[in-house]
Amino acid sequence: MIAPSDRQPIVVADAGPLIRLTAAGILDTLRGLNRRIVLVDRVEEEVVGDLSKPFAAEIAAWIDGLGEAALRVETVVGIGVAALRARPRTPAGDALLKSALRDSGEQALREFVAHWHPTEASSAVVLYEDRKIATLFLDVEFPVTLMTTRAFVATVTRWGTNQDAIAALEAISGLYDLKPALVGEIDPSQPGDLRTLPQPMPPIRT
Repeated sequence: MIAPSDRQPIVVADAGPLIRLTAAGILDTLRGLNRRIVLVDRVEEEVVGDLSKPFAAEIAAWIDGLGEAALRVETVVGIGVAALRARPRTPAGDALLKSALRDSGEQALREFVAHWHPTEASSAVVLYEDRKIATLFLDVEFPVTLMTTRAFVATVTRWGTNQDAIAALEAISGLYDLKPALVGEIDPSQPGDLRTLPQPMPPIRT
């Protein structure tokens, strides 16, 4: 389990957690991990590509405020989507673009982590809501911590970073689907067929 004293270099978030943390008013708790925040192109496009969407403007302003703490990553997936959009529109092209967009955020995340070369003591923290994200990361070859949004806010609450984070997130649970607090540790020394998907966190003791 990650700890406040860790200095792992990156935290990677899918679109779902970014939107939910913003809706709860606690997006900036991501900075409490003391890690560089990775924003792959397709995920960034999903959350801020249309500023008329709920919370898009707030997330865009937050990203701009991160400065060097943000690592904005271009991916082959993102380049492919952009190239398809630049083509003259045809029925076949529209169908191909629709196919390329499907799960493109998740695929771009997987592409980034698959090509990221950590130092010996480094690993990545991945925040997700879509179960497919966890499945994508089961075969990585370096340590990865997978956390749902609920698990993340439970973690920062345990650290004392934001004691109101759980209540803030639960306040929006009627508007957004939230996975249970699940955490998984991917150990690269373990054979792939023995790795498991994230499991429920122990409850916080009061």
